[in-house]
Amino acid sequence: MLDRIGLSLWTQQSTAAAPASIPALYRRLGEDARLVESLGLHSLWLAEHRLWYDGWCPAPLHAAAAAAARTERLRFGTAMMLLPQHDPAALAAAARTFDALSGGRLELGVGLGYRDAEYDALGLRRDRRGKAMERNLGELVERWPAGADDRRRPWVGGMAPAAIERAARHGCGLLLPQTLTGERLAETVAAYRAAATGPARVGITKDVHVTEDGERATAFRDALRRHFAEEIGSWWALRGRLGFDQREGLERQLARIDECALVGPAAAVADALAEPLEAGVEFLLLRVAFDFVAADELRDQAVAVAERVAPLLAGERSAA
Repeated sequence: MLDRIGLSLWTQQSTAAAPASIPALYRRLGEDARLVESLGLHSLWLAEHRLWYDGWCPAPLHAAAAAAARTERLRFGTAMMLLPQHDPAALAAAARTFDALSGGRLELGVGLGYRDAEYDALGLRRDRRGKAMERNLGELVERWPAGADDRRRPWVGGMAPAAIERAARHGCGLLLPQTLTGERLAETVAAYRAAATGPARVGITKDVHVTEDGERATAFRDALRRHFAEEIGSWWALRGRLGFDQREGLERQLARIDECALVGPAAAVADALAEPLEAGVEFLLLRVAFDFVAADELRDQAVAVAERVAPLLAGERSAA
């Protein structure tokens, strides 16, 4: 089961609530990668953003390359590279270089992005990102590392019909967001697999915090809410207006994130993860890294996932 679980989401953030030394964060990335590898987990994932006070990692392949040099087996993923904001030929060249130097350990995930400021700064129109995504993904796939297994083609993030169709048509994996659950999850997986032209890889992200302590669980949920309130309120354009300008919509989204977060004892987390596995999801990307999670706590969470949650999942899958 360990080979089907990745950990995320290393963002290299230094926020007002959790200030940190940027050089120290990048040094720690290598240390964390070595720990994740020693635990036998599949991969460690980073994300791309830019133009925000917290220093969110603007070049994840560069950061991952430094960490890859300190590991031997661990794979490195991006969730997500903002593909409409890249020259696809340049990104493909960087991906080929990383893949070659790391021994074929790249899991490239690409998505649309949603921040107006990022598009504006690059002289791009956010309302044309879908067309740019389609064009750039086609070129990226064409330029993918020669001889690479089709199952290693990029992951496409999202759950909208356009994202599902695009991933299926280009033979890419589909990486679903943490808020997709229940019947809609099963329907989405089935729709993608029915349309897929190549290996139909499906993954899903989940916010996870393993703890037996009820007070710690409550404290984590409170911190998670504050984290996403800043992100959604300041970044996300909900129907053309920032989240903080739409309190009702913001509250609904925060409630949904809280409802879908898996916080509690290892057995409860494993029970909740059984749902996407039963729906046909192959790969679990468990987010344990947030700016408010201290270094020691983050490492404890990595150990908890590998040594307490994964064995329960393996047992459930064997029994099934």
